[in-house]
Amino acid sequence: MFEGVGAVAVREVADPSIEDQGDAIVRVTTSAICGSDLHFFHGKAPMSPGDGIGHEGVGVVEEVGSEVRRFRHGDRVVIAFDIVCGDCWFCRRGQTSLCEDFRNLGAGPFAGGLGGVQAERVRVPFADTNLLGIPDGMEDERALFVGDILTTGYYGAAIAGIGPTDTVAVVGVGPVGFFCVQGAQVHGAKEVLALDPDHERLALAEKMGAVPIEVGTDQPRAAVERVTDGRGADVVIEAVGHPAAYETATRIVRRGGRVCVVGMYVTEKAEIPLGIYWSRALDIRFAGICPVHAWWEEALNAVRAGKIDPLPIISHRLALADAARGYELFDSKEATKVVLTP
Repeated sequence: MFEGVGAVAVREVADPSIEDQGDAIVRVTTSAICGSDLHFFHGKAPMSPGDGIGHEGVGVVEEVGSEVRRFRHGDRVVIAFDIVCGDCWFCRRGQTSLCEDFRNLGAGPFAGGLGGVQAERVRVPFADTNLLGIPDGMEDERALFVGDILTTGYYGAAIAGIGPTDTVAVVGVGPVGFFCVQGAQVHGAKEVLALDPDHERLALAEKMGAVPIEVGTDQPRAAVERVTDGRGADVVIEAVGHPAAYETATRIVRRGGRVCVVGMYVTEKAEIPLGIYWSRALDIRFAGICPVHAWWEEALNAVRAGKIDPLPIISHRLALADAARGYELFDSKEATKVVLTP
């Protein structure tokens, strides 16, 4: 539970129950702490003490309402981080993140007041839309991130318009950037550059086949130009959500190149030099919140085929009871990704 800015705690609460006949109750078997959770942890969006937190989870269906058709008791499922209706104009067009009834698990009243998945059980509205079956034989941890960051990275690379001769630079290789690197490779990039100030994150990206560029030790623009015969990257994916990262992305992209902004923004602002963008013919694409429902089956298939490996990003596995410690590790960057099990 969110306890206050910079504080979470594990509490006993009442079990969730079916409130609408399209609901499912899922027994959570594995959950994770996400970078987006840290936004709430730091008070960037309103939450009150006692609000459930967390939105990355997999589990087993325990109960369904009478209107649920796709799932039944005992099914293993991935839970979508965002809860959508599946039937509005935007959902029918695959733009589920723009749903008329968009809500977010574990994000307090700011996002619909739904419970979080860092729990033993969670209620999932519109279950037929917001759950995805896990293939037989696939481990929880391999499926876990398909409901959020894995599919976000895959989607960010997909909409970036990557071609077979393109050099792609990923700015920020935290958990989302880690999957942007792999997503860029799946979508056919000639080579992928990984930019980050953290040596351990760069080592992970290099393990996945990226060329590491340590920001701070090396000047990003000069380092990228050395690799690209002075042009700059064809495509840049900004996976941080900070104005400095956005500025870096626009500086290292070549003339006529594309920048895909995947990082999450809340109230941050940046001054945009329109004349420079215009004269350099830059294509800036804001990914927005990932429409996970339109992409997660494709992303899951990439995991199943071995094209994306989520396991190296996990650095710590803790019991749910130790969640507060998990937040400390993740917030301090001692952990690349923390997984919690009830």
